Formats: sequence, structure tokens, C-alpha cells
Amino acid sequence: MSGLHLVRLPIAPPRLMRFAHAHGITQEDETWGYTLHAWFAALFGEHAPKPFRYVERRREVLAYAGVDAAKLLEHAQTYASPLAWEALDAAGVASKPMPSEWRAGQRLHLEVLACPVSRKEGDEKDVYLRALDRLGDAAPPRGEVYREWFARQWQGVVQLEQVELLGMAAQARLLRRDHRNGHRLKTIERPWALFDAEATILDPVRFGEQLARGIGRHRAFGFGMVLLAPPR
Repeated sequence: MSGLHLVRLPIAPPRLMRFAHAHGITQEDETWGYTLHAWFAALFGEHAPKPFRYVERRREVLAYAGVDAAKLLEHAQTYASPLAWEALDAAGVASKPMPSEWRAGQRLHLEVLACPVSRKEGDEKDVYLRALDRLGDAAPPRGEVYREWFARQWQGVVQLEQVELLGMAAQARLLRRDHRNGHRLKTIERPWALFDAEATILDPVRFGEQLARGIGRHRAFGFGMVLLAPPR
């Protein structure tokens, strides 16, 4: 099967931690983004799903993938290490195909956990701190800056209304590879924001592309997945 699939991946956290330690992931990974990224690569190789969202209370990951659950499990059973395999609740893995076409004027409810940063001259920075750099004391509050950033990501794709910020943090501790220092793991601090919005599709093709791609940066590490629900 081809196209975009919404995948549910239940995990066994203690076994996932055993996998992580065996692969040298011993530093704090506050959002589990890097740990899950490495685990997906070990399980699914080139089919590793992204963007994804870890739902801690349900001990599962929701993700978009280019193949269905059967293909993911087939690859994992054939190629994954026993440590990677045992961290997955294989019996609970499920998927559904997403619509292949969207309609202009279609209304949807969106929820996105995103990392509101931007890159400038190779430097990645919180968009709120960039607003402070430009405007100083005249900068809008952090939440307003984040909502404006979120709206820019959708410009020309959907018309947003009632954008709410359900939560945010100025600094979360994330793990990443330092490509300038022997690819060693390092801890970085980045903001996160959880957005909730009603939307009307303006450009169906670009909406489908945005859904598959995700919003903002660090999309391979647990940020940017667009969850859909009926409009309220």
C-alpha cells in the first residue's frame, strides 16, 4: 500500500530504556524525542515514521508513515535487533490510510506540539527571543509570538481561527548528535508549544503535503505532527 498512513505504536518504556542504554543513550532525554528517533531507525529503517507524537499517558506513539502497519512489522521482524523488537508491543500496532484528497473549504480541528524556533545564519533560536532581539520591551508576550509563528506556518494553506495555546515551555532538554564534535550526543534546550486551532482548508494539495511533512523544526524528534479531529 502507498500513501500516508496514521500509525499507532504502543511501547514498553522499561524495555525502551534498555534499548537506549545499549545504544549509548544515557543522558536525559526529556521528551524522549531522540530515543524514539533512534528506536524507529532500528525497527523500521527507511520506513521510520515521522513526524510523530509520543502520548505518555497511553504509552504509545502516533505517527505518519509512508507504509502501513503490516509493512512496518514485516520490516521490524526481519531486520530489527531483539532489544529493539521487545520494546514494541507488536500486537497493538495498528494503522489506517489517510485521505488521498482534501477539499477546499473543508473544516478541521488541529492539534500540534511544535518547537517554535527559527534558523538565521546557521543559528537556531527561540522565535520569542528573536522578537526580543528586534523589539526589546516592545515585543509581544511569548504566547502571542508563538501563535503568530504558528499562523505563519500555515499561510496560504489553511485559514486559522480560534488558535489557542494549551501549554508551553521556554526550555526543554533535548538530545541531539553534535555533527561538529564526532557525532557525540549533546543536550540542547529548546522551547515547545502545544497549539489547538480550528481551520478551513484553502489549498488541498499543500495541506496534504503539510500533513505529511509536519510543522516547524525537529520533526523527526517528536515535534510538528498535525493531529486532526472534527471541527467543534
